[in-house]
Amino acid sequence: MSLTGWSFPVLLAVLVAVAGGGLVAGWPRLSAPGWGHVAGRAGSLLGLNVLVLLLVGALMNAEFLFFASWTDLATSLTGQPAGVPSDGGGRAADAATTRVHGVAAVAATRLPPLPPNATRDRWLTYQVHGDASGLSGRVVVELPPGYTDPRQARVRYPVLETFAGYPGEPEQWVGAMNLGHELSDAVAARRLRPALVVSPQTEFPAGVDTECVDGTPGRPQVETWLAHDVPAWVARTFRVGTDRGSWTTIGLSAGGWCAAMVAMRHPAQFAAAIVMGGYFRPEFGPLYQPLRPGSRQAEAYDLVALARRAPPPVALWLQTSHADRTSYGSSAALLGAARPPLAVRATVLKNAGHRLAVWRDLLGTALTWLGADVPGFTPR
Repeated sequence: MSLTGWSFPVLLAVLVAVAGGGLVAGWPRLSAPGWGHVAGRAGSLLGLNVLVLLLVGALMNAEFLFFASWTDLATSLTGQPAGVPSDGGGRAADAATTRVHGVAAVAATRLPPLPPNATRDRWLTYQVHGDASGLSGRVVVELPPGYTDPRQARVRYPVLETFAGYPGEPEQWVGAMNLGHELSDAVAARRLRPALVVSPQTEFPAGVDTECVDGTPGRPQVETWLAHDVPAWVARTFRVGTDRGSWTTIGLSAGGWCAAMVAMRHPAQFAAAIVMGGYFRPEFGPLYQPLRPGSRQAEAYDLVALARRAPPPVALWLQTSHADRTSYGSSAALLGAARPPLAVRATVLKNAGHRLAVWRDLLGTALTWLGADVPGFTPR
């Protein structure tokens, strides 16, 4: 019986109905005084509630594919699913060092002072207005260790622009994904340079799955906000490198799509992207359709077609799984379409679901790849 099919929830629903009916029918006998009857009532209620919770969990898993199979569920309790590496296109180092003409953020000659809490709190929250997009949104920044040390005053740091899944908040990467801790470990092991983490809002308004695209006139220009406004603000506000090799995107699930899209469509700004459980064509929900289906604007967001037609010089690290129906189809298509100067390094897991635990376990591997192949993140 499949964990992700509907037969398992149906079986649980039948068991809930039978247990509920049995409890109602047998309640008069269980209502007699005495410890034995009290234990019987407590056990019956507990068993019914456990079945209800199992049913809810099975329905949610069938919808969101947290666990792809019984094997995946068992593996989650014992270790990381097995993975197979797969490459497509050219070499990552070549893609990341290719010179690209286009619009990119420019460093300011004088930076504004940091907030008073910058020396105490590594997470800083800003409300940023984007001139190009017209959007105003929240941006969470995590400073690298030593950023406020006067002895590091001339150091310019690479930038990781992160994208949360949907629904999600900018704090997802610095909080639930624990990116700062993984960065610190990689830096301590001399696998990566210290980096500035920038986590912008992607839902405009909050709760809307924008897929990070620029909508038709009158709709939010989210791609412009993420690819132009946020990098421009970062370069005006913090000591960061402005060469493309010092800028990388990273995202999970829907945020993985955003990370890939922003980097592949704006290679003058970003040299690389880390895509965890993401996909390579937008998947709009039923309540928000920012683009006219079949229009030239909509077709321009097909990254598989872009990789086949005009591959950008971007290095991609991606994770997917044969069992992840959200991610695998378009990820496999991208691998098949990739050709130089685009470079793709993929980790294809077996029986892995679509959940944070899978991505957290692979974060160190992705950061090691970043430090080895993207020059702005290579330890000095």
